[in-house]
Amino acid sequence: MHEYDLIADWYSSERIDQIGIPETVMLLSSIPPGSRILDIGCGNGIPITRALVRAGHTVIGLDSSSAMLERFRDNRPETPIVRGVVQACPFANRIFDAAVAWGVMFHLSRENQIQAIASVSRVLKMVAPFLFTSGDADDFEGKEGVMNGVTFRYFSFSIENYRRILGDQGFTLTDVHKDNGGNTYYVATKTFEGYG
Repeated sequence: MHEYDLIADWYSSERIDQIGIPETVMLLSSIPPGSRILDIGCGNGIPITRALVRAGHTVIGLDSSSAMLERFRDNRPETPIVRGVVQACPFANRIFDAAVAWGVMFHLSRENQIQAIASVSRVLKMVAPFLFTSGDADDFEGKEGVMNGVTFRYFSFSIENYRRILGDQGFTLTDVHKDNGGNTYYVATKTFEGYG
């Protein structure tokens, strides 16, 4: 995302916190040690990628922001990264044991979210979990928010519409909850090959 290129330095200095770590730990409890995990929207590699690597997993980061990926290389030089967008995930079919998309989906238009979910389904192995954050209401269409002086647009579906979209792409939605900061977490498991 171009907006993250504009705030990469600020984000890397101000947003180093533990948001998303409890949910990441929960995800880790459902996959075997040494799993290959795709970190979608990996940003600067902190805290999600760092937690996954510390737990002994092989992580590949995917992000569209070149400036954030530069910070990632500084923080996690040993972890492979790819510049790209999740809706056109540049990986082979069924190679990942899990995927995490913390703070990504709600930046994508609804159409791009549907494409992203299809793309994630394609690269995940069967029974692989997919953890992502987004909103929880259909009226969350193109709302604007400002982060460090840069305007971002946000999009969401309702929980039931996410359940339907995930189901169309081979996932079963297994958990939805909010953290203390109001972030809505979705955990889905790939249970069959989606319709594409």
